[in-house]
Amino acid sequence: MAACSRHPPQKHCRKPMNISAPFIKRPVGTSLLAAGLLVTGLLCYALLGVASLPNLQFPVIFVQAGVPGADARNMANTVAAPLERHLGQISGIDQMSSSSSESSSFVIMLFHVGVNVDDKARDVQAAINAAAPDLPSSLRRPPIYHKANPNNAPVLILALTSTTRPLSQLYNFADSILSPRIAQLPGVAQVNVAGGAKPAIRVNLNLRAMAAMGLTANQVRNALVASNVIEPLGYLSDGHTQMAISANSTLSSPAQFANTVVAVRNGVPVRLREIAHVFRGQQDQYQAAWYNGKRSILLMIRKQADANVITIVDHIHALLPELRTTLPAGVKLTPFFDRTPTIRASVNEVQITLLISLGLVMMTMLLFLRRWSPTIIAALAAPLAVSGAFIVMYVLGYTLDNFSLMALVVAIGFVVDDAIVVIENIHRHLERGMEPLQAALTGTREVGFTVVSITVSLVAVFAPLLFMSGFFGMLFREFSVTLVAAIVVSALVSLTLTPSLCGQFLRPQRDVAEPSRLSRKIAAFHVGLLASYAKALDWALKHPRWMAAQVPLLLLLTIALMMMIPKGFFPQQDTGALRGFTEASAATSPQTMMKLQQRVANRIQKDPAVDSVGSRLGSWRSSSGNTGSLLINLKPLGHGRSASTHEVLNRLRRETSRIPGIAIYLRTVQTMGGGGNNRKTRYSYDLKGNSYSQLEAWIPKLAAAMRHSPIFRDVSTSLAGSGLREMLNINRSAASRLGISVGAIDSTLYNAFGQ
Repeated sequence: MAACSRHPPQKHCRKPMNISAPFIKRPVGTSLLAAGLLVTGLLCYALLGVASLPNLQFPVIFVQAGVPGADARNMANTVAAPLERHLGQISGIDQMSSSSSESSSFVIMLFHVGVNVDDKARDVQAAINAAAPDLPSSLRRPPIYHKANPNNAPVLILALTSTTRPLSQLYNFADSILSPRIAQLPGVAQVNVAGGAKPAIRVNLNLRAMAAMGLTANQVRNALVASNVIEPLGYLSDGHTQMAISANSTLSSPAQFANTVVAVRNGVPVRLREIAHVFRGQQDQYQAAWYNGKRSILLMIRKQADANVITIVDHIHALLPELRTTLPAGVKLTPFFDRTPTIRASVNEVQITLLISLGLVMMTMLLFLRRWSPTIIAALAAPLAVSGAFIVMYVLGYTLDNFSLMALVVAIGFVVDDAIVVIENIHRHLERGMEPLQAALTGTREVGFTVVSITVSLVAVFAPLLFMSGFFGMLFREFSVTLVAAIVVSALVSLTLTPSLCGQFLRPQRDVAEPSRLSRKIAAFHVGLLASYAKALDWALKHPRWMAAQVPLLLLLTIALMMMIPKGFFPQQDTGALRGFTEASAATSPQTMMKLQQRVANRIQKDPAVDSVGSRLGSWRSSSGNTGSLLINLKPLGHGRSASTHEVLNRLRRETSRIPGIAIYLRTVQTMGGGGNNRKTRYSYDLKGNSYSQLEAWIPKLAAAMRHSPIFRDVSTSLAGSGLREMLNINRSAASRLGISVGAIDSTLYNAFGQ
């Protein structure tokens, strides 16, 4: 790499630029820069969020709507279809599908990769507002939407139970006391309360008593609305003072409602207690949850996208003693379904692997460099490169998760290569008699381009991951950026700090004292290793045909092994937790479903490997009374449980399959994969047709064929049964003669039989 000839005049001879020279000549400043990088990296490490997965922004938005009492076909025609018409006008949609079941509809929109989901969320809300006139008037509340997020599963669930307090009071404690306090913690995004509904005064009408009084349900309803008014009444003023006007126009207790006059017959007031039973209850009687067999209220806590899940859960656990002091006697608050043990174990395992990798790299360098000073100088590149990666991660809003930590583990093997190249070349000049400082300048100038080439080649290998499209591109972007950042920082360290330290501390072998016993043993190992390598190389050179035949043989073996190895999206984890979904016939009443759900939970609770069970009616995708969900915590492996999660799953599947009248679907809780956290099974298959009747004909056939196949189990469909339904044929002519509108008939029926 000579820069010029020896013979031309010296004024025309120019040495190549050495970008490392300012750092080599200023070792103190260079060391301070390195120390600053290390300290800043450690601070960023402490500020990084912790999660199991990167913060993925899936271009998916869900829209959900519900009409109590409507069957699946009506939901599809009157709710899903209008929503799809308006939502389909949004630009950037790649795919859109909907599913309808008893009382609920669900629309899924998949946008093109790269679309800003936050912007599209505003468009979705505008489309929902535009669809409002086309939706049925019986829709209790406008459709709601939310964005997909694999990290949106609850990080912790709290169970509120009591043997002395009614469920309505428990819900009130959870909704008005616990939920707001927990939501104030930093990093908490949402606290959902399940297993109950807001307290309400319920009125069960006595139809015979009403008929005797000549009253209709609409008349009673209108009388109650008129008797319970919340309106401003204004002010009184005499010009000098002013006072607000208030009146006892609101009703708040069952006694007040029961004493309300709803009509006057023959001059005698008819009070509500004479024609109805009035009592305290809840708005939705079909909401129920259990914890270890006891009725309970569940508080499901979700974190913000960039929050540290471990810190959040630790803060909640620290807050529990204070929360318990605010609850009355007889009310118990129990943590349940904590996701952090798995995340802690996973992240700690990767961190330990990172330290082990660093230790092995140092041992390997010591084995071959045979001296402590070059080993330590080269090893410094690893923590500095990792610190630089932490800074980049913090600036870009990344988290400490399995992917970013895996990138650092992979980077450990690369980040010391550049430093070793620089140290070896500097050491070569030292052995030739050059002074340490000059050897550092000369050696770094000679291999500077080589170090840059090595770095660029490594970046060229991993940088293409940044340009991957689709889900895998989003998933591996954090991995790629973290790995590239560590490699680039290691190159900068190798061209700055490494030669600077070599110029100060590296000495030729002849200046070193008598080699130690360990050095002599390592030297003997080197001699034996070189001898073995020489023999192997000599044999390879004498048998070129055998060596040439290894290439196709190894290629064929690689292909064969690749075909034999099981394939999947994500490896199955033993998280020690199971998720279950239950489904009964569409004709099953909520009261019967409660009993069936409790039987399933009790059967699961009896298993010796099960630690706790939480269950509830319905799910986040369905409000029908014939479905339920379960969350099952297993005992720690080796502490009350010897079987794996998969073995316990198969055992529970056999036990629960014996319960008649209900279908149970169990699967392990996974960080990612398996059809999402809220599907019954790991895999799903979409069947499309030109009409609903065509799908109704073919879906049962496909499901039956899959059930008879030995490779499938827990086969279910989203085709909801219609259940039992009483069809009322309205005589419109008779209704018209009596002056009764169809709307009044529907309103009367809903007042009598609705929720």
